[in-house]
Amino acid sequence: MPTLHAIIPAAGRSSRMGSPKQLLDINGRPMLLAVVDPLSTCPHVAGVVVVTNSLVASTLDLTPTGASVVLNDEPDAQMIDSVRLGVAELQRQHDLAHSDGILICPGDQPGLTTDDIFRCCQAFIKTTTQIVIATHHGKTGHPMIFPASLIPFVMSDACDTGLRQLPQHHTELIVRLELTTPAVTRNINTPPDYDSLPTA
Repeated sequence: MPTLHAIIPAAGRSSRMGSPKQLLDINGRPMLLAVVDPLSTCPHVAGVVVVTNSLVASTLDLTPTGASVVLNDEPDAQMIDSVRLGVAELQRQHDLAHSDGILICPGDQPGLTTDDIFRCCQAFIKTTTQIVIATHHGKTGHPMIFPASLIPFVMSDACDTGLRQLPQHHTELIVRLELTTPAVTRNINTPPDYDSLPTA
């Protein structure tokens, strides 16, 4: 049975939002916590690494979730930089087997449920060598789970322009999993994006 670890890249400066979107209220809790919770409560996920900036880390206490926090205060950092920091932290904490899974879920995708995460993990466990990508109405989004055997590619120059290079270079490994929740493809980047979120 492979072990699955989650990384949440959440170090963005929220320039288009005008305030730290990781702290925006989502049905009574900060957005970042709304992303962490379903991951930390999924029985298949052994642990969660959150990569965020110092402002968010000092404002939001993630200790009760059990998540590890890695800081990324580089103002020009891209999502792939946070993913790599998360991977490096996992390698520091664990002796990763090639069949272990690395689950990526950005910190601005609230609305995923523990069951959504569970289904993605189950799909990966059936293969352990393929890349599981959640879809909604056929459109790809997150979570994405890739085997630890592909970490060298993620850390290489070939992935410098973004994690999307991973499935683009390994199309034969892709397994698409259709989920019913719109959160799979939803990104919260602007005030209209936030205002359009459904309320509980």
